[in-house]
Amino acid sequence: MDQSADRRDTRRLFLGPDHAIRFVVKGHAFQNVRITNVSLGGCFAMVSQRDHALFTQGTVLEQLAFEHPDLPLGPVTAQVRYAIGTQSEEPLLEFLGIGIHFLSMPEEGQQRLRMFMGV
Repeated sequence: MDQSADRRDTRRLFLGPDHAIRFVVKGHAFQNVRITNVSLGGCFAMVSQRDHALFTQGTVLEQLAFEHPDLPLGPVTAQVRYAIGTQSEEPLLEFLGIGIHFLSMPEEGQQRLRMFMGV
């Protein structure tokens, strides 16, 4: 099976530029991190390429929260499942795309996410 197909195990909702998250990874706080899509199981975010060493597969993101009034506030614990933009012979891109899997989310947050997604 194609590896990219493995990443799409749930319905995703594509988002506009006003959707972002904040979180802590390895003691570093990040905020206003743009997300391009969300599902009940995770989201896809764009981080600065200069921070690529912090976002290896399996890295835990703590205190994740959405920075949009229609999405759950958190706290969510999540994990980096994959990174796109680190293994290329081309010059490095400005951003690194990371696939994020939600490990734990309070029930209220899950309900709010389901409402947002219309499921």
